[in-house]
Amino acid sequence: MSNKGKFKKYTLDDGYITTAQEVAKVVGISINNARTRLSIHSDPVKVWRNKQQKTKGNETSYKLRRIHSRGMFDEMFVKAMKSI
Repeated sequence: MSNKGKFKKYTLDDGYITTAQEVAKVVGISINNARTRLSIHSDPVKVWRNKQQKTKGNETSYKLRRIHSRGMFDEMFVKAMKSI
């Protein structure tokens, strides 16, 4: 039994008709992410773009970056926050 006709079909701006399952398989994302992409965008470039890699540019914690952004550069305070 084929599931071909059982999925919701999305029409992109260029006229191409696709499903969330197809987008998920081609792009390498989850079906839920593909559904979200298709519900937000109909531009084929945005729908078919590569999966974004998670980047953690700064290895410091959010808490520590927040302290630094406030200008609290007391060395002992920063060390205390690192140990928490």
